[in-house]
Amino acid sequence: MSLDTRVSIAEAEQLVKEAFLRNGVKEAVAESVSNALVAAEAEGQVGHGFSRVKDYLAQVKSKKINVDAKIKIEHPKPTSISIDADYGFAYPALDQAITEGALTAKEYGSAIVSIFNSHHCGALSVQVEKIAKQGLIGVMMANTPKAIAPWGGKDPFFGTNPIAFAVPRIKNDPLVIDLSLSKVARGKIMHAKKVNTKIPEGWALDSSGKPTTDPDQALKGSMLPIGEAKGSALA
Repeated sequence: MSLDTRVSIAEAEQLVKEAFLRNGVKEAVAESVSNALVAAEAEGQVGHGFSRVKDYLAQVKSKKINVDAKIKIEHPKPTSISIDADYGFAYPALDQAITEGALTAKEYGSAIVSIFNSHHCGALSVQVEKIAKQGLIGVMMANTPKAIAPWGGKDPFFGTNPIAFAVPRIKNDPLVIDLSLSKVARGKIMHAKKVNTKIPEGWALDSSGKPTTDPDQALKGSMLPIGEAKGSALA
């Protein structure tokens, strides 16, 4: 007997949205969060998809996430936009960043948007693709908690600091590149721990600096960078 259940994108979005609504998240915010998580899951980015629902709900209950956040937007310069997410979910702030940024870029040729006081931003690919679908080139970067040790070390010091890029194409879907400066996004290791599976060799070190395939030990240790010493320097 198979335990697999198939649902449509719309059904998945509604199910995830309802989980957040039941926990006091406002409808517009719940919809923004569910759309982002389902989009990431549909791309195969399981570390930023359904596996995050339980974590997010726990952070709502603990008040780590401000469910009553009031986003504030400022334009300190014609082509720069500053968004204070008020310690709420990042996704509604990202939605506004893309809307405001696209309008500004179309008027002036470019736009720089910064978001601060926000929660986890999820899969950057989901966001930059929205920019490219408006005929614009999108570049997005995010900072993260320390997870990568300096090359040759064992103690985390640098974040995985992901970078994403998307460009529109005339006859095809946008070209989207999304990469972490570690060999794999930390979310994939978190997901492996949740489903009790080992991780491939070469992803991480344990707390003593030895290679490990145990996701729990990897989370207590450090991530290995892309490009060895070069990746560590980029981080």
